[in-house]
Amino acid sequence: MKYSKYISSISVTGNLLILNYLFIFRFCYTNGFDGRCTSFAAIAFFVFINIGWAVLSAIFKLNKVDRQSHKKRILANYSMVIVFFFFMFLLFFQFVSFNYYSRDYIKILFPLFYIALLLWQFFLYFSIIAYRKYGYNYRNVIIVGYNDNATSLKDYFVNNPWTGYHFKGFITFQKSEKKYVVGTYDELESFIADNQIDEIYIMSNEIHQSIYKIISSIISKHSVKIRLVPDLLHFSNMNISLVNYDLIPIMRIEKGPLNRWHNRFVKRVFDVMFSLIIIVGLLSWLIPLLAIFDLFSGRDGVFFIQKRTGLDNNTFNVIKFRTMVKNSMADTDQVTKDDKRVSKLGGFLRKTSIDELPQFFNVLIGNMSVVGPRPHMLKHTEEYKALVAKFMIRHAVKPGITGYAQVRGARGEIKKAKDIKARIKLDIFYIENWSLTMDIKIVLITIGKIIKGDDKAY
Repeated sequence: MKYSKYISSISVTGNLLILNYLFIFRFCYTNGFDGRCTSFAAIAFFVFINIGWAVLSAIFKLNKVDRQSHKKRILANYSMVIVFFFFMFLLFFQFVSFNYYSRDYIKILFPLFYIALLLWQFFLYFSIIAYRKYGYNYRNVIIVGYNDNATSLKDYFVNNPWTGYHFKGFITFQKSEKKYVVGTYDELESFIADNQIDEIYIMSNEIHQSIYKIISSIISKHSVKIRLVPDLLHFSNMNISLVNYDLIPIMRIEKGPLNRWHNRFVKRVFDVMFSLIIIVGLLSWLIPLLAIFDLFSGRDGVFFIQKRTGLDNNTFNVIKFRTMVKNSMADTDQVTKDDKRVSKLGGFLRKTSIDELPQFFNVLIGNMSVVGPRPHMLKHTEEYKALVAKFMIRHAVKPGITGYAQVRGARGEIKKAKDIKARIKLDIFYIENWSLTMDIKIVLITIGKIIKGDDKAY
């Protein structure tokens, strides 16, 4: 049983019930359902807030509940809508005289409204997840073709059961002994019928042209949805959108968000403001404190300065708190778990990521950003660019103190080639999808990880 089409309607209904209960019913109930509740101003106000809420819901897609919906997106969207709704609410009283609740009550009303909406949405969100875990509201999916993108897509289906996708296997041009390969093109139609397949994901660069004719025939006989997965490896660091020229679909490829000057300006303003807060609020007293500690210890110095690769492959000096005793391998060997070069104080600084704080001076100067791909030592840049084809794309933006790869767990020691490849993939995703909201989210997640601790911070 699949009831996805009803989820958005349930979400809308719940939101409207909460809105009208708190803003209308409570007002009428408090006033004993007297004439004030049926006056022209009151009715105009009630209509206004409902229409206003509907418009904001449509703009921010509040009720778009799909299999990629996530609680972070729910929180962000509702937070933004509440702010806009509050200003719309105040705007009404600039044009219409209406004796509504007192200011003191309104201060309670809006937080209550916000909390009630989030409770409702998270109840709905987790109810859907639980429903899917019991085997309902699922989609049986197969992937036609086999390459790196196909296996990554398979991992997404398998590792995110809350989305409700049941991965049934790969369909390939020829028989194969590879894991999860369940059939060939000739067996596709019978496999769809036998396994009640709902969606077919086609790796467009990996399949033989004959598959399109087969797929066209299948669509006319079976109720399946087709998803094309293009290979856009060579267009990393760019935005891609699908547009129609009359009846012809066109995939439009444009440069990424940070190639636009106004986005770089917004990011720079955020960097300067945030770095000043850290420098004045933390480093102003932390640096003297560590300097005093250094006087009574090894006197190796408070700071460690090292050349790293930055924007456009230019070299710059990164500033960190010293965490290791002076050694000849500092510019060549990455830190490993239980590394004997790390001092006792240094171990604490690295574990808490305090050692990274002086890099806010780099941010203020302008050769780093608060959020971006982490800068590598010069030796490692040379090694990794020969190992990973798209490695140098990460230098299209300023390096960051924290980054999307770091908050996704791709940080610390590089032990295998797949470690750096996974990190680069996440860095490129960040470059392609940058937004100020994304930067703020990464900063907040980073703070949370610092508080909870990270096993890879050593």
